[in-house]
Amino acid sequence: MKWLNKLSELKISFHTFKLNNNDSIIYNKSSNAKSFIVISGSLYLQKIFLNGEKLCIAILTKNTLLNLDSTTINKASYYYQLVSLNTSYIISLHTNNLSTKKIQHVNLILNLNKGYYKTLIAYEIMIHVLAHKYIKYRIIQLLLFLSKEEGHIINNTVIIPFYINQSTIGNIVGSNKNTVNKIIKALETQKIICYSNHTKRIIIQDIIALNKTKLIL
Repeated sequence: MKWLNKLSELKISFHTFKLNNNDSIIYNKSSNAKSFIVISGSLYLQKIFLNGEKLCIAILTKNTLLNLDSTTINKASYYYQLVSLNTSYIISLHTNNLSTKKIQHVNLILNLNKGYYKTLIAYEIMIHVLAHKYIKYRIIQLLLFLSKEEGHIINNTVIIPFYINQSTIGNIVGSNKNTVNKIIKALETQKIICYSNHTKRIIIQDIIALNKTKLIL
């Protein structure tokens, strides 16, 4: 709640949005230039090109800052879509009026810069995911990231605590539901993961084996 309190204290106008699983926000050339701060939850950001192709460029988690340049989008053949992986809350605000010359703004600007730095790391992580030639290894890299960022450790297993279906995984790694399903089943057969049919949550049964699988790429 620190963002809400600080923005209210400084009398800076903002809007708060609640996104449920698979809800999304579209950002295109008609959108007003603004920044988004993730205050809880996980979302993935993708570019959608006018020919229908999609490219996931980041998974955003708590305290990441998204600052999209609408002037660039005006000249481009794509738009952005921010899709929620679980129940997420984000803040939208305009940062044009913030200034380091105003003492009361300095701490907020520093926190915004930290959030943007965290977003840059998220871009780098997605580059590492998509750098793998084979979809199997993209999925493994994605599962390791979600385990680290969102996983709950219970009885020597790691549970990714929100619903994520094969189609969503496919959108993130650049594949399709059928291919993802085959890879998930193969990992289940090796008893590395378990995809719960009841909760639709992924349980990492052997995080060491999953990591070793990544290391032999």
